Amino acid sequence: MYKICTENAFNIFITGCIILNTILLAMDKYPIKPSESHFQHTMNNILSWIFFGEMIIKLVGLGLKDYADDSFNLFDCAVVMISLIENLIEWVGIDFGGGGAISALRAIRLLRVFKLARSWTSFRELL
Repeated sequence: MYKICTENAFNIFITGCIILNTILLAMDKYPIKPSESHFQHTMNNILSWIFFGEMIIKLVGLGLKDYADDSFNLFDCAVVMISLIENLIEWVGIDFGGGGAISALRAIRLLRVFKLARSWTSFRELL
């Protein structure tokens, strides 16, 4: 697991997933066609599980101490947990009236863009 989480290809894959996730979240609109909504929902679920997998790989590969030493890992862990809570709320079918709470949880995923600034120098300068 250590080899996987320190591999450059793994980090490039996760960066691509973050960019895709940001694009998908930016495509949200009202009104939205049911087919577009289904596609976005499916892709968001897939990406949530990919980010959960990344977290697990890093936790196992780096160990809890080294994982927690990096503040970006802790930030990412919080975003992943919020995404899982959002998915759990949807799966259980809890209705908060209007979906505002779910939208707020979904918006927190946009904060993952700041993780890109860590490895992408020109993006960091832009921010």
